[in-house]
Amino acid sequence: MKIKILIQSIFLAGLLVFVLDSCKKPDLQLTDEEENRSFMAVFRIQANTGKSGDPLASQVVNSNDIYLTWNGIEGASGYHIKMKTQAGSWDIPGDILWDTIVGPEVLKITKKDLQYSTMHNFMIQTLSPLGEAYNSRWYGLGDGAHPDDRAEFTTLERTGIPDVVSVAGVTENSMRVYFDLKVYNPAPPALNPSFQHENGQFLMDEILVQPASVNRDLPSQTIKLSQADLTNGYVDVTGLVSNALYVVNGLNNKVVRYWDRLYNTSMVRMRGQVGEPILIPHKVDVANTWAQQNNASRLDTILNNYLFDNTLAEGTIFMLEAGKKYYLGNNVVLAKGLVLKSNTPGTKATLYMGLGYNELNNGSLAFNFQLGRNAQAGEIGSITVGDVIFDDLSVELPLAVNFFNQSLYPGKSINGNYFINQSSASMPFTCSKLEARNCNFQGMVRSWFRTQGSNRQVIENIIVDNCIFHDAGMYDVNGRGYPLITGAAVSEKTNIFNNVVIKNNSFVGVSYDQLIRETANLAWAPSVVWNVTIENNTFLNAFSVSNGRFLIQHQHPPANSKYIVRKNLFISVKAAGDDRAFFQSGMDFRTYRPGVSFDVADNYSTSAKSANNAVTYFSSAEIFVNQPFSHNGRGAGANAGALNKGGLEATKVITGPTPIAPENLMVDPYPKGKKVVANWAPDSHIYNLDGLRYKNTPEVFNHPIYTKGIGDPRWR
Repeated sequence: MKIKILIQSIFLAGLLVFVLDSCKKPDLQLTDEEENRSFMAVFRIQANTGKSGDPLASQVVNSNDIYLTWNGIEGASGYHIKMKTQAGSWDIPGDILWDTIVGPEVLKITKKDLQYSTMHNFMIQTLSPLGEAYNSRWYGLGDGAHPDDRAEFTTLERTGIPDVVSVAGVTENSMRVYFDLKVYNPAPPALNPSFQHENGQFLMDEILVQPASVNRDLPSQTIKLSQADLTNGYVDVTGLVSNALYVVNGLNNKVVRYWDRLYNTSMVRMRGQVGEPILIPHKVDVANTWAQQNNASRLDTILNNYLFDNTLAEGTIFMLEAGKKYYLGNNVVLAKGLVLKSNTPGTKATLYMGLGYNELNNGSLAFNFQLGRNAQAGEIGSITVGDVIFDDLSVELPLAVNFFNQSLYPGKSINGNYFINQSSASMPFTCSKLEARNCNFQGMVRSWFRTQGSNRQVIENIIVDNCIFHDAGMYDVNGRGYPLITGAAVSEKTNIFNNVVIKNNSFVGVSYDQLIRETANLAWAPSVVWNVTIENNTFLNAFSVSNGRFLIQHQHPPANSKYIVRKNLFISVKAAGDDRAFFQSGMDFRTYRPGVSFDVADNYSTSAKSANNAVTYFSSAEIFVNQPFSHNGRGAGANAGALNKGGLEATKVITGPTPIAPENLMVDPYPKGKKVVANWAPDSHIYNLDGLRYKNTPEVFNHPIYTKGIGDPRWR
């Protein structure tokens, strides 16, 4: 018996060993290259040392030199260093501006004479004496999600640049480059010392016309200036390519450092013949699950390729198939004027600003248009963008997550998305027109259009006509984000409010910070004047989730600015049992420079109470609870209305002799969900848009809101 038990025990032990052995994970064997790979060198920066203000760290020196230092690796045979600008790509050979190898004893180097006001990226690799396969991994490849694996430095601004070079007479293949070399007498004290002058004339000996990065493969032209050219004050440049973008510089080659040789830079797009409209056919990517589920065709690649396509002139019309769905799979750069529209007027095409979720599955994919672009190597001037027009589109983000509806998307973060955003490093630009007409916008959580950055931004015309904004905003519990149109001027020459026209639109439940905002108080250039028209719009529970949502927040407008605010309709409405409060606010002006004027009149609101008097919508004299248009210190009512065309009384938002309740004016103006105590229902910001149509009753037909054509005309 004992022998039998012993045999059984041996068998079981063997079986256990076999089972346990078979369950072991296979040994992870490192390859020889992986085991003997050199250690990574890293630059001495705060991300790697934890020290801020380290005087020995890698840094910008002498305005446009960059000092680099890194840790030494024992046994290294040397170090490989590369550089590009922020806008470049490590994967494109033409974007690599510096590629050098130094010996193992070199642990610091200064890269001199770099482009001013430009972010430069660097990466470094340790070289192994065992061969290339044993080199370390590169340091400096980090993206926005991995900032500690990124080495970037922005050179300083080059100040005191005289305005010497200009371009005119641009055709499809030629231009005339002018240069005014006269030095102001005496020379301005702010003049950069790198600009040499003799006998009252700046020194210049060369004109350089180079292709911009978007068409970098085109040839350059170098024109040595003769005495006759200098006397004439111009040279003609021919043999250029239609629709191409060129960088034009005047140089004084007596100056040693290249970037100090240049005078002011001009970027010029050649003329071209606008061809027939291009229909973008609806083709669904069979490899994209989200595109298949939504029957959507990708659009961004086509529009981004247009920027580089010299066969297509600025102003090309791109048409989408009416009733079909398209989507963005990446951001779209708007640095070349275009029209994007439905191919059937009155029938919208749908444009999704993103589809599906990100790789971490914690947020929906959301992309945007980017007005202007970052500088590439050699591009230090400004760019000019033609008309950018969107027409007959329904622009949506179907999976947008906001503060109210986030419970419907467990594990997903709130979107911080826009329709149009701008990079903070965008080059100075002038855009002739930005227009949206006959469009619906839904799902832009943080803002519709935002500018940012220190460089000059000029938009000659912004027109928003016959559009609906709904299911937008709610970035946080206070609804905040940015205004619908956000100004953030740092340059006194910035002017995005030169001519802003917002008319015939409806803003339904939108909770952005303001309608329009610019709070900078600068010594505005004489050319900067703001002209704003807000007319025949309907604002239903818009910009009112919390206090301070001014319709217009222009605290310090330039002299001679003008504001027309006429025939707008304001509505605050909620159902019984809805505890939401309304904080409709008017204007926020702090400075009234000479010539600032207003034409504010015929603005109406619906009644302060429900038709049965059971629900109070507002209790102030006007629908605005804070700084109404009539405010005498921060509104159009300043100086007792002296600045307003119709005087003080005309600035007031009125209900008419017999106020009409919102529910008597419209079929169904109520938000779908309610706020109960502090809890918002997920659909508290959703409205039945068809329910905003006016009722067919004598009360409506006889009310001034109807007879005088107040508000968005689409609802009549």
